[in-house]
Amino acid sequence: MLIDMSGMYEWAMIMIQPRRLITDDGAFLMDDLLEDIAVVGVVTHEITTMYGEDDLPI
Repeated sequence: MLIDMSGMYEWAMIMIQPRRLITDDGAFLMDDLLEDIAVVGVVTHEITTMYGEDDLPI
């Protein structure tokens, strides 16, 4: 999900038990820190490329 932490946007993953958020850089946000965070959006799909680095695909 995309979260707003004091005006800075960051990607994070939510964990239900125990209640916490894990950011892309591995930081755990729990307890009192969750009060200052707003959820901006939830990721429902991920788009990936089907073309690799290979110049001569099979």
